[in-house]
Amino acid sequence: MRRISANFLLITSLCAISIPAQSDVISSETKMSLVKTITGSISPKSVRSSGTGLVSAHNMMYNHSVTIYNADTFELIKTITDSVQLSKFGYSEYSSIFKGAPVEGSYSPDGK
Repeated sequence: MRRISANFLLITSLCAISIPAQSDVISSETKMSLVKTITGSISPKSVRSSGTGLVSAHNMMYNHSVTIYNADTFELIKTITDSVQLSKFGYSEYSSIFKGAPVEGSYSPDGK
């Protein structure tokens, strides 16, 4: 249990110091316009751009997923579930599958 608590604390700390998304243009005259509506089994709570061609939609917690899109074509690249089997990562005392709620995310400055 201590190991999971320590890992949770480490992950939470790393998330707290992540760099927020930045805009190239800051202006009161800049307007947003709808380019395309993406449909499917998603309900984004937050959306992030990597700046390197990927857009991630962090879906509401009950969807248990993050969807990754090509920023140019808006095509779905991958749906990533939040399910994890801890025993596959060395925690043999936990045989169940655990789910989280990845509703926020960020990219590192190099877009990864």
